Amino acid sequence: EFIGGLICGFFLFGGYAFQNFGLMQTSASKSAFITSVSVLMVPIILYLFNIQHVKLRIWIAVILATIGLYILLDPRGDDMNWGDILTFGCALGFAIHIIFQGYYVKKKVRILPFFLVQAWVVVGLSFINSLLFEPIFAIWSPRLISALLVTGIAATFIAILLMIWAQQILNPSETAIIFAMEPVFASLFAMVFAAEFLGMWGYFGGGLVVLAVAFGESG
Repeated sequence: EFIGGLICGFFLFGGYAFQNFGLMQTSASKSAFITSVSVLMVPIILYLFNIQHVKLRIWIAVILATIGLYILLDPRGDDMNWGDILTFGCALGFAIHIIFQGYYVKKKVRILPFFLVQAWVVVGLSFINSLLFEPIFAIWSPRLISALLVTGIAATFIAILLMIWAQQILNPSETAIIFAMEPVFASLFAMVFAAEFLGMWGYFGGGLVVLAVAFGESG
């Protein structure tokens, strides 16, 4: 539980860190769609390390996702920015986290201690990261407290705890396909709370990514 929590916590922190720095330069909707590529990375990484054979449908899904991402990131001829590139690092971090977490959960670790070690690793690395990159540690405000409550309780504590529990039943690829719904919810929240709209080509490209994810992980 301790060793597994350290490893999973490191990659979970990596995913969060890349996503946060990426969001400083790209939109929430675009970030969510790029992050969805992690569900395709899971079976590919399993194949590269000779853990699992990758079926033809996976390679077809990778091509679909590549086309969709190109349309999403460059619908009007704009160049890919650093925020988009950093978000790819987020997708890779989350993919590796899913694989390692599935591995350790199958070893019958206790869920709560396993989760708590991960959480403290993320807390510790995030604290160090804040000292290195933030000139001011924190400016407390009602908005910051609300953000901490939403992301800390709902998006982290509840979400990851449920994910660990579910991975006792699901394998990494099955877990990954459920994440295909993440960009859908993210786009809806981005429209409601941040008034972010991708435009027709953006949603078309994002739709291809979700289609690729669903196709690559089904069956």
